[in-house]
Amino acid sequence: MQSDPSLNRTQKLQVATGAGVVAVAYGMARFGLGLSTPRIIEDQVATEAQIGIASSLSFTTYVIACFISGALLNKSRWKASILLVLATAVVGCLLVATAVNAPMFLAGIGIGGAAAGFTSGAIAYRLVRDLPTPVEPRSQALANAGAGIGVALATALLLFTTSWRSVFLAAAVLAVVLCLGFIRTSRGVTAQRFRDETPGAPGRLVVPVLLTMLMGAGSSVYWTYGRALVEEQAKLSAQQSLLFWGAIGVSGVAGSFSGDAATKLGTKISWAACSVLLGASILLLPFLSGIALIVISGAVFGAFYTILCGLTIELARESWPTAVGAATSILFATIAVGQAVGSLLNGLMATVAGFPVLFVVGGVSAMVGCALVWVVPSRQAALQGT
Repeated sequence: MQSDPSLNRTQKLQVATGAGVVAVAYGMARFGLGLSTPRIIEDQVATEAQIGIASSLSFTTYVIACFISGALLNKSRWKASILLVLATAVVGCLLVATAVNAPMFLAGIGIGGAAAGFTSGAIAYRLVRDLPTPVEPRSQALANAGAGIGVALATALLLFTTSWRSVFLAAAVLAVVLCLGFIRTSRGVTAQRFRDETPGAPGRLVVPVLLTMLMGAGSSVYWTYGRALVEEQAKLSAQQSLLFWGAIGVSGVAGSFSGDAATKLGTKISWAACSVLLGASILLLPFLSGIALIVISGAVFGAFYTILCGLTIELARESWPTAVGAATSILFATIAVGQAVGSLLNGLMATVAGFPVLFVVGGVSAMVGCALVWVVPSRQAALQGT
């Protein structure tokens, strides 16, 4: 990760530790479930249906955490939100790492899923205040790309230790180090400006909420059943499916370009193009064969999912310019609302409709954003309240 040269050492460290918190909360505590699903089922800790319930539970607690975080940020209590990341990641991941039955496993996944919900708004809140305006969007994108780094790290751990429990144990340890590190580095940064204090969500978030819900619903099937699908239908070995999942994580680093894409192409064009590419990667996965094409699908999915997450911050900025942190929490919450609903439906329909139908529906849902994004109001209109 290359930081902008105009940032000083403390600011660079703040962005790096922010990316680390995102990596743990998203890439490990939250998305570690999809990575570990085949092995969890093999160890008889949970069934395929219970995995679907666990995924939905994780998304639900994530949504609740997002709204709690947004309320805290409206009172400038960003540190409380980060400490809640630490607490939920540690407790949740330790429960999962030591789970011997489904209830213990479900409790851990639910608590751990909340960690990501406390993360995004708090990180965005600090960076929007602490960094120079010209480089802040790129720095936000770099921090957000930490999710891909977390997925890649989780994949490497599973590859070298062959134990899915090690992923969650490492996440618990790293959560302590990185959350406390972000708090400490943020204390050492002098705020560049004081904004983002406006309470209450404006009506102009309605369309962005719909966009993020569709993105969440469409992507949920890939996160929950992607690895299981390629092992079951494409007959990939456990090592090959790890390569597929690792491609999702490594390509997620492309999310660091979301700020540049929004600046050069505009948020609407960028969102429309990324929605189509994300949807295509989801829709086509059940029909691909051969490790090369499947890995490419994973890389496309990981890249454009993470870029869209970065663009979500830009949607928040344009729709509610005076409260970027709170707006980010709301929109990341609605990504998870879509994922919670999608995961629940996928879990219920997996044995009835079959994977191909679920992935086609997911891909089409993601693609709808290509048309809907053009209804989002401009930033200037949001500032004027017209």
